[in-house]
Amino acid sequence: MKKLLVLAGGSQKNEAWGTACAEFFQDDFDLTCFLHYDHWETGEKNIDFAAEMEKVYATVEGTEEEGEWYVFAKSIGSILALKCVQEGIIKPKKCVFFGMPFNVVNDTVFAGNWSLLANFKVPGLAFHNDNDPTADYSFVTEKLNEYTQNVSVKTLSGDTHDYLNFTEYREDIESFLFK
Repeated sequence: MKKLLVLAGGSQKNEAWGTACAEFFQDDFDLTCFLHYDHWETGEKNIDFAAEMEKVYATVEGTEEEGEWYVFAKSIGSILALKCVQEGIIKPKKCVFFGMPFNVVNDTVFAGNWSLLANFKVPGLAFHNDNDPTADYSFVTEKLNEYTQNVSVKTLSGDTHDYLNFTEYREDIESFLFK
C-alpha cells in the first residue's frame, strides 16, 4: 500500500496548494492525507512545529507496517517533513519538496545546526524556481550540496513561490518515485 502525506506551506493560501496537490496525485496512491495546520484556524502567523509534528504522528502511527509512506511538502512543510523524519515520527520511502525556504528559517530552525539535512537519509527530489522570491535558490542549493547527497534539485525557471504546475512536474515525480 502506497500512502501520501501532503504538507503545504505555512500561509493560509497554501491550503489550496495542499488540496490541489493531494487531488492531483491521489490516483498514484492508495491513501492520500493532507495535513491542515492549526494556525490556519487560529489566525496565528507561524506554524507551531510541535503541534503539527504531533498531528503527523497521529496520522502515521501504527500504519507503517501496512505499506510505504511518501511525503510531498511545500515551503515550510518541507521543514516540518525534515523535522518529522529526524525525530522518527515518519519514515517515508521518498520525499518530494517544492521551494524549501532554508533562508527563511536559517536563524530560527537551523540556528547554525544543519543536522536536519546532514542526518536526512531519505531519497528526495526538490523542485525549485531559480528566482523564487521566498526561498532563495542559491542558498537552498548550497546547503543541500553541503549537507546531504540524498536530495536532488530539479531547477525550474520561475519567479514565484507557487509551485502549482503539477502537470509539468508529474513525469519527473513519477520517474523518481516509481521507477
